[in-house]
Amino acid sequence: MSKKTTARSQDRVVRLIRANPDIYLGTHLRPDGDALGTLLGLSLALEFQGHRVARLCADPVPENYRFLPGAEAVSAVPPPWNASLGIVVDCDGASRLGRLEPAFAALPHVIDIDHHATDHSFGQERLLDATAAATAEIVYDLLRAMKADLDADIATCLYTAVLTDTGRFGYGNTTARSLRTAAELVAAGADPHQISRGVYEEQSVEAAHLLGRALSRLSQDIDSQVVSSLLTRRDFQETGASANDTEGIIDHLRAIGGPRVALLFVEAEDGAVRVSLRSDGTVDVSDIALGFGGGGHAMASGYTAQGAAERIRRDLLAAVRKALAKASPAHGA
Repeated sequence: MSKKTTARSQDRVVRLIRANPDIYLGTHLRPDGDALGTLLGLSLALEFQGHRVARLCADPVPENYRFLPGAEAVSAVPPPWNASLGIVVDCDGASRLGRLEPAFAALPHVIDIDHHATDHSFGQERLLDATAAATAEIVYDLLRAMKADLDADIATCLYTAVLTDTGRFGYGNTTARSLRTAAELVAAGADPHQISRGVYEEQSVEAAHLLGRALSRLSQDIDSQVVSSLLTRRDFQETGASANDTEGIIDHLRAIGGPRVALLFVEAEDGAVRVSLRSDGTVDVSDIALGFGGGGHAMASGYTAQGAAERIRRDLLAAVRKALAKASPAHGA
């Protein structure tokens, strides 16, 4: 479903924020660059305006985002003080807050700020824009409306969010708005070189070994239109890698020339299988993920499933086959 925020809803959000000094600020499980960059950039800006802010995420900050200003303050546990307002960013549905969902549900007011195309909106007020390449673009516009001062730390966080959700400005969702926002954040103090190094060029040895496992297990399906791989619990045990070290692996699969869809299956410690989907734009993988209880973007989505990985893979390939046949019958055999 297409979602587009309005100036009226932005005004209501600004008034609500100004009326509430104590705020819980949260984002989704297994946070990515947009989730963390937006969370941290907004939290710093609100603190500069005199708010008390708790930075909340049910899962830890991945290693490659720990350079972000304020990352050390992200907590999986609500603070001992009560807030009157919750703001949730980049979260495609309240359930994606994980074990933090009850803490936000108990607040008098919740604002949902998001850019996902699948409509899982929640809260009393919403800033929703599916045309934004990153939730950070929506928050940047919000901060401008609030006349918030942007320093280098805030700019670093928001630039990281736009950089990662546009695939270093290489994905099809990159727009003139994305580039203008990035340019203005650089002017405010974001350092593109240092941010790129922090996100993409400081991988741990354990993460490198895990990537090697994924690449060694590549599989091509549906007339080579799909490339996929599986990471097992044993892979994590033997490499010493953590769940956070899967960040970016799906993009290595996506970078292989030829396939239209890339899939990554990751066996989690709790017995579930985390599934990531990427598309070259031929099919909308958010529609596919939605059919399995997930969601996301047209070119990048995911979901969590229970059961054997091979069965989950088989079911997903059947759905991808149908989507590819519908998009281009000549390639759907």
